[in-house]
Amino acid sequence: MNLREVYIIWKKEMLVWAKNPLFATVRSLGFPLLWILIFGFAFGGTIDDVPVALVQEDYSSIAQEYVAMLQKEQVVKIVSVASLSEAMEMIKAGKVYAVIFIPPGFNVKREVQVTMDETSPQVSSAVLTYLTKISSSQRIHFEKNTIFGRGIDYIDFLAPGVIMMTIVFSSMFTGGLGLIVDRDFGTLKMLLLAPIDKSSIIMGKTVAGVTQSLISGIAALIIAIIIGVKIKTGIIGIVLMLLLMIIAAFGFIGMSIAIATKIYKIEQLMLAMIMLVIPMWFLCGGIYPIESMPWWMQPIAKANPLTYATHAARVVMIRSIVWESIALDLA
Repeated sequence: MNLREVYIIWKKEMLVWAKNPLFATVRSLGFPLLWILIFGFAFGGTIDDVPVALVQEDYSSIAQEYVAMLQKEQVVKIVSVASLSEAMEMIKAGKVYAVIFIPPGFNVKREVQVTMDETSPQVSSAVLTYLTKISSSQRIHFEKNTIFGRGIDYIDFLAPGVIMMTIVFSSMFTGGLGLIVDRDFGTLKMLLLAPIDKSSIIMGKTVAGVTQSLISGIAALIIAIIIGVKIKTGIIGIVLMLLLMIIAAFGFIGMSIAIATKIYKIEQLMLAMIMLVIPMWFLCGGIYPIESMPWWMQPIAKANPLTYATHAARVVMIRSIVWESIALDLA
């Protein structure tokens, strides 16, 4: 081994690296900053401002004091609702995680009814812990009823996000990466010269990418079922999951192709995809609920398209088929 030759090769590689300052900066500073922000703030935070509906039909001093205690800390965000039926519609649509009902005669019986959506184990645990603490301090008994998520484990919570992330990874790389490879090897140029409509080329590549992504998603779903993930909605839920996978695949392949049209090198596309896909995964609520993220990170998570794909899949798999909730995610 000749040290001078090693130096020449090293210098050449460093010059190539330095000629693209944006690529070098993102690779050198972007990744460490990204990991610090995500792992430092996105996971394990305090769950705050969980929306909880309150139906109050007793306005005695004891009831008023109990409501004031519920609002004292930021664990829950109380949403006052006029009727119990309206509150139940809100929890079915996924707008609140719990319904607290203070019935007439509360000042005598000192009992409340709590209806829970436990499809997010971390959020429901935080809400129940808080309600238990407040109720115990006021010597109030609450009767809990679980409307969604009864008996689910963390793996049930995690699986929908993993399935959608599988779709995203496959879609991002089959779409954009395939386009750049075809461009580099001249395949795309030959297709453009052939008597084929340009829209047919794009649609053909898109449909092929969707098919490949769907196969990956189905494999992930089968693995989830084998290891014991519960699909509460049965066969209809599985059919809806397939439909959600197809819709998500079309969307994310379109995104990757749009990015690839602005990039001319495979390594740049790979960097862009990693910088995009990894934050999308960690900030979609697939691993840990969005409610635990700091306030400045939550708007980023809510602007993340994978957040809605994951939530829709979770609704279908472990909650129930609520069309209003699914439609909001797809919109």
